[in-house]
Amino acid sequence: MACRPLVNLPVCTTTVVLLTFNPPHMILVVDNDPAVLDQAQHILNSERKVFLAPNATRALELAGNLGFSVALVDLDLPGGTGFDLIRTLHWTVPDLQIIAITSAIHSISPEDAQKLGVVEVLRKPITAEWKPVVERIRSHRTSS
Repeated sequence: MACRPLVNLPVCTTTVVLLTFNPPHMILVVDNDPAVLDQAQHILNSERKVFLAPNATRALELAGNLGFSVALVDLDLPGGTGFDLIRTLHWTVPDLQIIAITSAIHSISPEDAQKLGVVEVLRKPITAEWKPVVERIRSHRTSS
């Protein structure tokens, strides 16, 4: 910090270095199952930076500190927190594209998914077929 007098008052300046991230290349995956997180890391991480969160609390910390183009959120998080997390993410990061992931066959109808604000619902287990879907949604977000 450097100080110099200015009209008989000291003025101090501080240099601040800001770290910038490239959100179009960053994906958040939220699931309480470590196997799903490992598989997501393996399948989605080749060209994108993938951040993993085992619960809603960690997901909100990451979303508040970093920028993401897409978030994949497990609807089946304990205590129904997947639905709550999606609502909170929409409120705190309104331009974030959210994909719901679920292992339940009929956990959410397309109409309810749209009301919730998710752009896609993917069924577990995670496969290589998820990657083009995530990329389509990610690229749609960056072009809009």
